[in-house]
Formats: sequence, C-alpha cells, structure tokens
Amino acid sequence: MKEWLLYTFESKIYVTHLMELLAALAGSIYIYLSKDKKNDHRIFVRFLWSVLLIDIVGGYAGLAYFDNYEHFQFLKGTPFVRNNWYFNIAEVYFISFYSFFLMRKISSAPFRKILKRTIILYIIFAIINMYLADDFFGNDVVINYIVGAFLILSTVFLYFFDMMMSDEVLSFYKRLTFYIAVGISISFLVRVPISIYNEFITVENVEFNKVFFTVIRYSNVFIYTMFTLGFYMNYKHQQNHSTLELQKT
Repeated sequence: MKEWLLYTFESKIYVTHLMELLAALAGSIYIYLSKDKKNDHRIFVRFLWSVLLIDIVGGYAGLAYFDNYEHFQFLKGTPFVRNNWYFNIAEVYFISFYSFFLMRKISSAPFRKILKRTIILYIIFAIINMYLADDFFGNDVVINYIVGAFLILSTVFLYFFDMMMSDEVLSFYKRLTFYIAVGISISFLVRVPISIYNEFITVENVEFNKVFFTVIRYSNVFIYTMFTLGFYMNYKHQQNHSTLELQKT
C-alpha cells in the first residue's frame, strides 16, 4: 500500500482525480444554487461524477501490482491484470457522451440527424474494433480514440457553426456549453498526436513516459478547469438575468 501511495504521488495521478472532483463538485453546487431545471445540465453533472468513479476504479491494476496481488489473487494470471481493457471501453463511453451532449445543443435538425447517426456508427465501429483487436486486454485500442477524436472535433465544429448562426453568439461566453466545447476540443487536439505513440510507453522508456503522462495530466487540468469555469459563468449569467427581471417588475 505504501508503494502504491508513493507511486500515486510521484506520478501525480492524484492531480487528475482532484480536478475531476473539483469539476463534479462545481457542477453539483451550480445545480443546487441556481435551481437549474435543465435536464442536460443535470445529466452532465452526473456524467462528471461517473468519470471520477471510473478513473478511481480503474486504478485497481496499479494497486494490485504494488500489493503484489496479495489481496487481488483472483486477478493474477488473468487478462484483467492490466486495466487497458477497462479504459478502452471507458474512452468509447466518454467520447460518445461528449458528442451526444453537444449534438443536443445544436438547433439545426439536419445537423443533429447526421451527428446522431454518426455517433451510433462510431459506437458500433468501436465495439467491433475492440472485439477484433489483437491485444484488447494488454494495449490501448488507439484507432477508436483517433476516430473518436475526429467525431468530437466534428461535433464541436457543427456546434460552433450553429451557434454563429443564432442569437446565442451574443452571449456565448456566458454559457456552460461553450466551455465544455472548448475544453474537450483543445484536450483532444493535444492528446491525440501523442497517444499515437503510446506503444513506446515501457518501463525502459522513462523519458517518454514522463512527457506522455505530463501532457495527459495538463490536458486533464485544462478540460476540468474549463468545465468548472463554465459552471461559474453560467451561474453568474443566470444571476444577472434574474436581477434584470426583478428590476423590470
């Protein structure tokens, strides 16, 4: 246990968990204080809590390794000894949710129809690809992540295009969805190029490991900071709007 805790602090894994917790708490506080009745916002907050839970549970592989499988003997010698399979599935869930969430914010019916079909096709593609992968349990299925990134970026582009054609453009910086779109698009743009080289993550390749996990860590800090800022800006906008409404009465 001591070795695992030491590894957690040395590799700074806790930073990502803290940022996920911050964003989930910010969302929960926003829902409570604003009395926001929008179902999409509530679903997004629940999603953030699920991300935190998924990441924490995914740490089982490291805990088992440093515990020398004393309390995880049922894992030893099985394909589940590594957590690649777990996060291969989780990434498809994350990408599908982000795409579906932004799709619902687009007012254009043709755009929504195209994106809905594309998201369904991506999920089918990802499942088939994971099934056919040579080493689903031992390595990341990178192609799912790359294709998913294109899906995310396409959805963000259509969201921004739709926003530019509507009145929402006048107050875009006050809305939670804008910060979600910016956060996920920049994060995926940064992470995809380096993820292509994840095969170089080995015990011997120490320097590359440091660069890889530093990039991933800071991209996570950015995305969850944007989410937290989005909740704050949306709440502030609601408060200002309520004040103006009271002044008119």
